[in-house]
Amino acid sequence: MTPRELAEKYFPEFKMVGAEIKARYCPFCNGGRSHDQYTFGMNAESGAYNCKRGSCDEKGSFRQLLKHLGEETENFELQKPKEKSFTPPKVETKALGEKAIGYLEKRGFSRATWEYWNLKEYRGAIVFPYYQDGNLVLVKYRKPEKYTGQGQKAWREKGGKAVFWGMDKCDPNKMLIITEGEFDTMALTEAGVENVVSVPSGAEDLTCVENCWEWLQRFSAIYIWPDNDQPGQEMCRKLVSKLGAHRCYVVQCEHKDANVALVKEGKEKIWEYLETAKEVPISGLLRLAEVKAFELKDIGRVRSSINGINKIVGGYMEGMLSVWTGINSSGKSTLLGQELVDAIDQGYRVCAYSGEMPAPIFRYWIDLQIAGPHNLSAEYDEYRQEDVMRVKRECVEPIRNWYYNSFFIYDSMGGVDDQSLFKVFEYSYMRYGCKVFLVDNLMLMVIGDSDKDFYRKQSDFVKKLKHFAEQYSVHVHLVAHPRKTGGRLEKMDVMGSGDITNIADNVFSVHRVPEDEKEKEECDAFIDIFKNRFSGRQDIPIAVMFDDRCKRFYMDSDRRALVKDYGWKGVE
Repeated sequence: MTPRELAEKYFPEFKMVGAEIKARYCPFCNGGRSHDQYTFGMNAESGAYNCKRGSCDEKGSFRQLLKHLGEETENFELQKPKEKSFTPPKVETKALGEKAIGYLEKRGFSRATWEYWNLKEYRGAIVFPYYQDGNLVLVKYRKPEKYTGQGQKAWREKGGKAVFWGMDKCDPNKMLIITEGEFDTMALTEAGVENVVSVPSGAEDLTCVENCWEWLQRFSAIYIWPDNDQPGQEMCRKLVSKLGAHRCYVVQCEHKDANVALVKEGKEKIWEYLETAKEVPISGLLRLAEVKAFELKDIGRVRSSINGINKIVGGYMEGMLSVWTGINSSGKSTLLGQELVDAIDQGYRVCAYSGEMPAPIFRYWIDLQIAGPHNLSAEYDEYRQEDVMRVKRECVEPIRNWYYNSFFIYDSMGGVDDQSLFKVFEYSYMRYGCKVFLVDNLMLMVIGDSDKDFYRKQSDFVKKLKHFAEQYSVHVHLVAHPRKTGGRLEKMDVMGSGDITNIADNVFSVHRVPEDEKEKEECDAFIDIFKNRFSGRQDIPIAVMFDDRCKRFYMDSDRRALVKDYGWKGVE
């Protein structure tokens, strides 16, 4: 691999400055916070590199750069570009004959156009002369007849240098237009368009870009008019990659090529196609004015079972991630189970991963919450020597039937990784239409070899959850343990990388009030809203009560939530 080949593979945008390749962004620092440009330089022959951005200052050999980019370095030897030798063509040509002229006229060209391009004839073939800096460097031939698929349609004189046809006629202060063939360039000339060139051999040979690199750098805007077929589109893609998407525009024509457009629709249509050329889109870059206007009423939202949360965050919005924390036994997992139940009651389907609680116990707690205090009975447990609450027998089947097609749980049977989790989540979305997801908890999903590796993997996993939420327009709840083991938490007490709370749209903490403070606080717990991206509100506590019998949280001002009947009532 040569330095130039590496640049074309790894640097989306670069330029040649003498014998140095200048990347728009350094592959090590990416320009830093200020996105500094063209600080990274690499010698075009040796590959030695250096970033002149002060806080980066990365420098080294070509081998080191290859290693950084993940390329093979074993048995590596720097491949210096071979100097190519070109033989100036010498061809005895004559004026165009009647057959060639008739063929050109049939293709829509006037005498002024073929004389402008100095077309000649050699042994019955039309001759296209290629000039660079005033010197004839290539000659190409074309038979003046419709191609039948037999023999050669066009060919080049051996030993010539591949350059752009017409480059000496172009003004670098104007936009450059590149076509796929000489007749397409002539079609634009016939329409009065200037600064038009053609590649020498269609999509098959683009060495003209390398041979004319410094000349191409003089143009700030380049229009590409490819043929409307697969090879033409491939040529266009390669040219954009080599020339830089930031200055390229692509002409989209309904005909096979520009020459056909001239013949069938005339000169004015050629201009119309050019004027409607499209910028080359870059993934992720949008014009703000073209972004769909935000309408809150159009956003899918799942209500919380706690009215105070709805008032602050506006419900759990599609495409968002909520992170929940709290010390052990604070009730965060219990509260999230209740949120899933309430989502089902609103008509949504849900999927949960509960790594800390076996599936039968998870169901036991969920069933208690669904039943409510008035559909429970006490059963004496001789081991605990006290009554344990259970759902009344006549209610078990109706509850089960109610959420049979709405509540799914991923039972990993002791082992889980993010790949299998996302596979199950995607399946539950695609197959069953689940819209609310729970991951309980982050610690069980991430294993690292070191603290640094552990935090990086945490961050990567949370990013994947956020992407999953956005990709499928669902809401994801994630439980993340805190660093502290006691007391009331703050946002930065979430264990792991700060990326977790930065990526999340909502951050909550559940704080259980100690028994000796309940009378003073007049509640059993607080749900602290540390962050809400939509409203910008933060650090707002919501006081809630807790019923230990049915495991329901509720606000003292909304005691109806304690005795709420879910939709299983009346289900057989």
